[in-house]
Amino acid sequence: MDYETDTKNAYRNKEKAKDYQDQYIKGTKWARFTMWRQKALIKRALYRCNLTAKDRILDIPCGTGFIGHILSDNPASVIASDISIDMMSLANNEYQGANFYGFVQSDITETPFKRSAFSCVILLALMHRLPKEIRGKVLKEVTQLSNKYIIVSYSIESPAQKIKQWVLKKVQPSHVPAPSSIPLQEVINELTSYGLIVRNMFHIVYFLSAKVVFLVERDENNK
Repeated sequence: MDYETDTKNAYRNKEKAKDYQDQYIKGTKWARFTMWRQKALIKRALYRCNLTAKDRILDIPCGTGFIGHILSDNPASVIASDISIDMMSLANNEYQGANFYGFVQSDITETPFKRSAFSCVILLALMHRLPKEIRGKVLKEVTQLSNKYIIVSYSIESPAQKIKQWVLKKVQPSHVPAPSSIPLQEVINELTSYGLIVRNMFHIVYFLSAKVVFLVERDENNK
């Protein structure tokens, strides 16, 4: 999988953006269940952040606004950002709250936002599609943007997931697994290397899903 073609520029067209949105609206029951489960966990993580109207949230990459409704129910002000204008155009109706301050097109490795401008940066459904070098650039950027919390998802490598991928490859030879599914301890080491402390870890579905959501906090000693 090539980062530039299959991730960075993959969703910068209307058809691909609509396909992405449809996976959690019209997709398989399992896909919709995991999406619902992920929303519930994001809501739980936000609750633990204890944000107020004085705080700001950055949803990046926001995609088609998958968690827009959850953020609309939060008291903090919200800004959504993505590299794809086509993805953001489908997210217009997802952010309904008066606390939403609009969309900003940007590359997550080099954003235009002021450093430490957000109390919480939410980074979902991206890290599993990035090579290690790009993950590092992303973590460096979002750590500088946040002054407190980051909510980030990873795809975790495990024996159960290896078996699952083997089965999927047999059933569907064209199946391409996430390129950067990595062991849990390596994820934790990666996060801590950027001055982040893991406060909570939420599994989407134990054993059946590789997706894990982390609530991390900036280390006061590294600010």
